[in-house]
Amino acid sequence: MLILRTASFKNPPPGQSIKEPYDEKNLGLGQKVNDLHDSVARKNFRLVVIVPDMVEQTDLSDPDKARRFRYTFDESTRANAGWKTEETWP
Repeated sequence: MLILRTASFKNPPPGQSIKEPYDEKNLGLGQKVNDLHDSVARKNFRLVVIVPDMVEQTDLSDPDKARRFRYTFDESTRANAGWKTEETWP
């Protein structure tokens, strides 16, 4: 059995003024979700999967040695887990 201790899926709408009405019967701070089939929590749950094909890394902590790298996904470079690394100017 899955018990979610924090149930932000059942909180009032984020960013909404506390003076505006909301579904007080089903939503509220500190509620618990004890079942994967909780209809209110499932209605508000979203899963997003991000699969990047390029990532950049910049290190400006030392201005004299600033570095920047571009990682590009390339299936032909399996030796490096599919990522090609290129150093670029920061």
